[in-house]
Amino acid sequence: MKIISADIGLADAFSAAHPDFGVVVEGNRIVAAGNRQALITTYSQAEVEHFNDAVLLPAFVNSHDHGRGLGTASLGIEDDILEKWLIGLWSQPVIDPYLAAAYDGVRLLRSGVTLTAHSHNPRAWGAQQSEGDATIRGYRDAGIRVAFHPVIVDQNRLIYAASPEEESAYIDALPADQQSAAREMARPPISHDDYFAQCDALYAAHHAATDHTVHVQVSPAGGQWCSDELIVRSVDWAKTHTTRVQMHMLETHRQRDYAFRKWSKSFIRHLDDIGALGPWLTLAHMVWVEPDDLPLLAERGVSIAHNPSSNLRLRSGIAPLSEMLQAGVTVGIGLDGHALDDDQDYLREMRLAWTLANMRANQPRPSASPVDAALVLHAGTAGGAATTFGTAVSLGRLVAGALADLVVINTRFAALDLSLRLKHLSADVLHLATREHVRHVMCNGDWVVRGGCSVRLDEAALLHAIRAAVRSQH
Repeated sequence: MKIISADIGLADAFSAAHPDFGVVVEGNRIVAAGNRQALITTYSQAEVEHFNDAVLLPAFVNSHDHGRGLGTASLGIEDDILEKWLIGLWSQPVIDPYLAAAYDGVRLLRSGVTLTAHSHNPRAWGAQQSEGDATIRGYRDAGIRVAFHPVIVDQNRLIYAASPEEESAYIDALPADQQSAAREMARPPISHDDYFAQCDALYAAHHAATDHTVHVQVSPAGGQWCSDELIVRSVDWAKTHTTRVQMHMLETHRQRDYAFRKWSKSFIRHLDDIGALGPWLTLAHMVWVEPDDLPLLAERGVSIAHNPSSNLRLRSGIAPLSEMLQAGVTVGIGLDGHALDDDQDYLREMRLAWTLANMRANQPRPSASPVDAALVLHAGTAGGAATTFGTAVSLGRLVAGALADLVVINTRFAALDLSLRLKHLSADVLHLATREHVRHVMCNGDWVVRGGCSVRLDEAALLHAIRAAVRSQH
């Protein structure tokens, strides 16, 4: 048993900040929280560790990512509209999935993130199980929690075709010497049965429903890339295994247009028609969602993973975060492996989400309202946990019974004494702090970052190995 405290603490995004705040940690759980001196009196045998000039917060949750290790800009893949940019991903060098996950896990932990959602794009479709084993092992060696979901596609790999005839006509119009390759590219890369067999194996080997270090989920990659049959089967698999589905959805206006061409209705209304909407589902991006569909998503308990940097870099637009929150949708924030600076700085991502939300809310939209700092911090903590692991897992709050995930941030980001600005703590953190101010991180009751450095892995050695692998392929 140990007492962890700091000069200032915030139990959750909507609570008041308190001076001399601490938590009592036993095993991987918080058993009490409150004033440090009161905790010391009650738990007199506990080891005490107090951090001066520091803020104690719930750890952050990265609700959507791909765990590539290095950002695409570092690999020479220029930002572009999504549909063109995706093609460039196949030119990136192969990085061992263990190294990519371990390095990404360390960087996320140093940013205060203790749970990440990993949408796995395989380099070999038949090797998703082995790649998944290595990826999960990399994250766990770093000490971070992971929601791992391998992706699957079974249609529209060339164009967003509203019918098989439309795709055939497109291929037939290509030069004759390209048609054979195009037909091969258009074929589904893996059968449904093979994909779900891989998911079964990963779930049996890794899913940890007790300590919630690993959740294995399922991911039909996106509505335009997946048949109704595949989406419904994915939902059935998730419900059977008491886990979740995460899909990319409405990232670009072309995807929105596809839905109306195919069904004469929005993607969300169609997903509701086939029974896909429910509290098991997380939709990433949602830049082009219809405003009238947001109350339906809230009613069905669907969550959204908001990715502000990625949406800007890939020219997709600004997602309506204000309207999402106003409608009562549960929202998390995800880096998508595509932060503005390719640095996985989660504090800066929350700042961007806050700024963009209020820029939109200032436009003439009848449903939009200003977004305060507490709402964004909630999306980065407890809201993100619900988006990523579901509401049954107690993360994102420093309260009795919650899993012991926390972050200690030094107060050097503030020009003024924060004890004089307790009412404004959330805003000050979101306005000013970056990953450089993260000093210590605890995940599942264990310190995984101390003094801004990984406790478990040598970050420099991981980067050296990745650089060597990339160099060998040139």
